[in-house]
Amino acid sequence: MSIRRLAILVTAAAAVLAAAATPAAAAKSYRAERFHSRVVVEPGGSIVVTETIRFAFGPDQFTYVYRELPSRRTDGLTIIEASMDGVPMERGKGAGQFELKRDDNKRRIVWHFPATSNASRTFTVTYRAAGVVWQDTESDVLAWTLLPTRREYAIDCASGEVAYPADAALVAEAVLDPSSPDVRHEGRTVRFERCPFEGDASWVVSLRFAPRSVAPIAPGWQQRSIRSRENTPLFLGLGGLLLLAGLGGLVMFALNHRHARAETSGAVSSPPDDLRPALAGTLISTGASAGWGPVLGAVMELARRGTLIVESVEKAGLFKSQEVRITRGPAVADAAPHERVLLELLFNDKNGPRTSVTFSELATTFASSRRWTRLKEAIASDLRTERLLDADRERTRGRVMLIGLVMMLLSVAGFIASVALFDRVGEPVLSLPIALLIVGVAGMITGASWSPLSEEGYRRAGRWRAFKRTLGDAPEASAGGAPGAQHLERWLPYAVAFGTALAWTKRLQKQGVTIGPSWLAAVSRDGARGPAGIGATVAILSAGSSAGAHAGGHPGGVSGAAGGGASGAG
Repeated sequence: MSIRRLAILVTAAAAVLAAAATPAAAAKSYRAERFHSRVVVEPGGSIVVTETIRFAFGPDQFTYVYRELPSRRTDGLTIIEASMDGVPMERGKGAGQFELKRDDNKRRIVWHFPATSNASRTFTVTYRAAGVVWQDTESDVLAWTLLPTRREYAIDCASGEVAYPADAALVAEAVLDPSSPDVRHEGRTVRFERCPFEGDASWVVSLRFAPRSVAPIAPGWQQRSIRSRENTPLFLGLGGLLLLAGLGGLVMFALNHRHARAETSGAVSSPPDDLRPALAGTLISTGASAGWGPVLGAVMELARRGTLIVESVEKAGLFKSQEVRITRGPAVADAAPHERVLLELLFNDKNGPRTSVTFSELATTFASSRRWTRLKEAIASDLRTERLLDADRERTRGRVMLIGLVMMLLSVAGFIASVALFDRVGEPVLSLPIALLIVGVAGMITGASWSPLSEEGYRRAGRWRAFKRTLGDAPEASAGGAPGAQHLERWLPYAVAFGTALAWTKRLQKQGVTIGPSWLAAVSRDGARGPAGIGATVAILSAGSSAGAHAGGHPGGVSGAAGGGASGAG
């Protein structure tokens, strides 16, 4: 049996075992024989809750029970006591102890005990929830969820009782959702029971007291909600105004500083002028910023003119593999400044001069931001020499991006300041930093896409885009409309700079073309050297594209109830 088949078999067996184990883990059988919740309402609006749960465990072993208590619509939760089978427990993670976990929105209590099966145990927790009773216009309201809203077990019988202080007077009958057939009002205590309760079924008790008889002042969370509701129109209005002004200003700025329309319609059947491939590829890119395509196009152009030798080398070994090697050829006098910089970066690294470099080493060569920036600046400098870049537009582009960055930094400061203002004005204050963030991002995008081209550069860019359409913008471009093999010799560097070369050569390969450009070479395993065929050309372009992936300098009203939460065992 092969190693690959053995690996597949082992993986499949592991998947089967995992699938078989998952239902078993989820199939632990247990239920709550009784869930009792006693709620004592305190003057001021806090409540003290004692929950008693008696679990009947099945044949599987159980070592813990948990109860998760959400703190929403309260002014905080405090765990007072936990016990098991009537015995108080100490804090800890060992058997016979309880563990308490906290975060901003909930408290989680975990009872740990020795492995238990086919037995019943009773768990009790007492906790205080501050600020639960809230103020309605005509009453004080207690709305409390008696049972965990998320649980995996059914409850045979649920019961509860609410005791309220002597100064409080009910103004309406207790309301239970779902209703209970057994509700008793005994003195200042309301008792109720419902049997049975299915898994995940909720149970909410609501009591209405005489106004300000329980909660003389609104709880903190309700006050924040009121302030939030009152301040929402103000802050949403300010945020909307800021957003409208910022985005509207960017739109008006872009419209007032756009180039006159000069896009060439249709296709241009040959290079429209003598611009070098790297410069042409950069000219039509977003923001006229050089990327990997124009750089690789410059390599191919130098190879076409004989300054570089680019060859696909077939490696020796069990598996057929290829490497692309670039070797320096005879120097030429007509090399453009950006091409001279490229040659220097290719054949000089931190270890000194070298005679050749492979495509797989290009990622390391241009991984340095300093080296990559130097090459990009050399290309931009040549575009300025050709008067294709406008210095004023370049400065404007930088200023727009700087303004966008400042707005984003202000939004971060605004978010930090908003947290401190939550209690005073509510969450709507976040609309201001959110608006600043959106305007900042829009400013950065506007600046990045802002064209620094001169009017002449814009006109020439239109003609070069039309030529790019001739070479085929997409891999699925029709073969009939694409240039033929006779144009590879001269036009391939431009196609590389535009990012359409690989699709073009693959189309030619499917059409049966076998000959590649004469200035690309292929070296077989036995050392024989000859012109690269179309297959070797495709391999060279694929290797160049892969190298580019690693280069580039890294490149209101109040409703609902508190309480609820989750509960379970395992």
